Parts: sequence; structure tokens; C-alpha cells
Amino acid sequence: MLRLVYTAVTGIALALGFFAALLFVADHAGAATPAPAPATPVGLPIAIEPPAAYVEQTACDPVLRPGTVRLARLLANTYRSYSGTSWASTYGCGTDGPRSEHYDGRAIDWMVGVRDTRQRAAATAAIQWLLATDRAGNRTAMARRLGVMYLIWNNRMWGAWDGQWHEYDGCATRTSRADDNACHRTHIHISLSWNGAMGRTSFWTKRVSPTDYGPCRPRDLNWAYRYSAPNYRGCASYPKVVAPSGASATKKALGTYSGAAVRRGWNGPAVTAVQRAVLVSATGSYGAATVAAVQGFQRRHQLIATGAMNVPTWRALLAATR
Repeated sequence: MLRLVYTAVTGIALALGFFAALLFVADHAGAATPAPAPATPVGLPIAIEPPAAYVEQTACDPVLRPGTVRLARLLANTYRSYSGTSWASTYGCGTDGPRSEHYDGRAIDWMVGVRDTRQRAAATAAIQWLLATDRAGNRTAMARRLGVMYLIWNNRMWGAWDGQWHEYDGCATRTSRADDNACHRTHIHISLSWNGAMGRTSFWTKRVSPTDYGPCRPRDLNWAYRYSAPNYRGCASYPKVVAPSGASATKKALGTYSGAAVRRGWNGPAVTAVQRAVLVSATGSYGAATVAAVQGFQRRHQLIATGAMNVPTWRALLAATR
């Protein structure tokens, strides 16, 4: 997701935003031929998940999750002849704004464009399928059975928390092609619950699981460590950790990404912050030189020399950086 900005609008403002979005589509893409809906599994249980609660991304662990991949492939395969099979899921931590479910493997960017007639038809069919009421009267049934938290597409954002579409980031009036990506006119962003991302929802398993709240961050760090097991109890809420007044740029950057499971093969600003603190070239790519420098730091501070950033290493590095 390219910077999540949720703008709640009501009444006339919402209607005007939606009307503007429709005009934009009509002006630029023409009429679309209806596309089929994805296949719905047989034997779904009567029980169904409630609308997915919003669980913010807290862990920096961009690995592919099984449920995320299965949903992405379902969409890509259903609409192969309409839109191709292009999608993305994981981004380097810090490369897509301060918070994003792309950082913990719970988001999909399905590459369908509003300016292409067939791709728009595929997007419309998929969204209608996700948000339709089923035969039992369950609203947004497939979104609930897949654990969809929110969607962003063509200037607007739909959230499971209220079941409504709202204007996204002022995009109804940002009709320039230069804003197409930021306004999600080139792709649909889909963020999932942890159950959805892990493939534990009734769409895949035929049973409803309790809400999984994912990993919890500690009070003294800004990011949780890697996801390791379901968390059905929830997390405590702590204020954001900020560097003390007068801290160096390196100290501030460390504080921003503190707690993230940064390790070999990763890229992005979180890696750069660690590299500056351990005094290696700040390339933003966690390679052999960074592994060696972190191992050296860990040995000097009587820590297990894994070469990866874990919770004890973050605490020691924050304390050692002046």
C-alpha cells in the first residue's frame, strides 16, 4: 500500500467523491464487459467470520504468507485472460510509508488498471464478489470468509470496520495520470487479517477461527519481532518510542525501526539505520559486511552472534548509540 491515509467522509461529500470517481472511469476507459466471479468453494459452513477487525501492522517481517499467496493466485488465475497474473505482496520495511501490511506479508497489490477496459472489468467483478451478500443474508460474505480488512481501488477505500467506501487521500480530484499509482488506479490493494494471511479462514478451512492479533511489540521498541504463533489475546497499546531531544540522526533512525527483525537479504531504510549504527557502508542492502559488523557488535556485548537484528541486539544497539 502506498501510504495509508484514511479520510472519513459522510453524506454529500461521499456521494460527490463517488460520482467524481465514476466520471473519471467513464471518461478514460469506456464501457467494460462483465467478467466472471472467482469460484466459491463448496461445503462452506453456516458459521461465518465477523467483519475483520483492523489489526495494524506491527512486525517488520516481509515474508510470503500462505493465505495471502492463495488469494493472490485465485484472483490472478480467475482473470488470467482479462488482466494477466501480476501481483506483489512484500515490500522492504520503510519503503512504503511508516506502516503497511506489505511489511508483514498480509497485503496484495493485484495489478489491474482502471484505464484498461478488461482489467477494470476484472477488478469490478472481483470486488463485487468479495462484497456481495450471500444466500444466507451475510453481507460482504467472501470478504469475511477470506479475512479482508480493507481494499483500496480507483480513488476509494473500503473498510471492513464500517462496510463503507470512502474517498482515499483526496484522489477523487487527483485525475492526473501522475497520480494513478498513488490513487490505486493501477492496482487493487487488499490487506488481510492474520487469519486471512495465514490461510486459517473458513474459505480455505471450512471452519471459523478466533481472531489472531499477530505479534505484539514491547513497550521500549517500535516494532514487534517476527510472527511465530497465533495470538488470540490481543496486544497492549504503548506510546510510540521516540529518540531523546538532541539525538543524532542515526539514533533517531534506530528508534524508528527499533525491534524490526532486520537480517541478511533485506533492503530499505531499516537496513540503512542499522548500517550507520554499526559503522559499515550505508547501502541499504543487508549483505555479508553488515552481517559481520552486527556479529562483531553482538560478541562485544555478550550476545549470541547471529548477525541478525533481534530484540536483545536492538536494545544493546540503542543503548550504545549516542
